[in-house]
Amino acid sequence: MKALLTAGLVVAGLFPAVPALAQSIDIGPGGVRVDPRSPREREYDAIRREERREEFREERRDAIRDDIRREERRRDFEDGVPPRGRY
Repeated sequence: MKALLTAGLVVAGLFPAVPALAQSIDIGPGGVRVDPRSPREREYDAIRREERREEFREERRDAIRDDIRREERRRDFEDGVPPRGRY
């Protein structure tokens, strides 16, 4: 058993120490938060978050345009204006 432990320590000593991953520690009103992700992973998440935000904005703009068009068609119908052709 001693030989196995000694061999393990020798092998472990031959390899250089592996650096720990960078962490982010935030202290705020909600308490302490530890983020074990690397800076690269945090950056990727920020990029993904911005892309999702932009997609949401585009979807919302399209929905508003559709609502405006629907309202215009309803007003035209009530006023007796013939429907416009689609181009």
